[in-house]
Amino acid sequence: MVIDTLDNYYHYTKLHKLFKPAFEFLKKENLKRYGEGRYEIAGNDVYALISRANGRTKAKASLEAHRKYIDIQIVLSGEDLIGYKPLAECKIKKTPYNVKKDCAFFKDKSNFWFRLKGDLFAIFFPHDAHAPLAGSFPVLKAVIKVKV
Repeated sequence: MVIDTLDNYYHYTKLHKLFKPAFEFLKKENLKRYGEGRYEIAGNDVYALISRANGRTKAKASLEAHRKYIDIQIVLSGEDLIGYKPLAECKIKKTPYNVKKDCAFFKDKSNFWFRLKGDLFAIFFPHDAHAPLAGSFPVLKAVIKVKV
């Protein structure tokens, strides 16, 4: 997992060949004005999901992990409380891995929590379980899906 400010995005473009177009999309000044939905950046290899949601609270937010895609998450308005735990430490499955949705959920508790807001972004790799939307407040966020 990585947490940093968007101003430092260029440090991470060398980690994956598709991170550069993902971060170029995130750097768009008018991104907050985009409607909810899916936006293709590089076909199915890189795309953005913009959504508005209310937080679920820590008690209801489940850890999730993906196998096919890396998540780059950034809040466009409001803030998000996110839990984290290394996937290797997740032992209690809530739902098995769903190939179509590229997601598995776990009942394990997060090791720590952090707030994502302002110009902070978080990158979650397939070995990172994360519990987004754990706050109790509304949030507008973009999740960039980058194919592993």
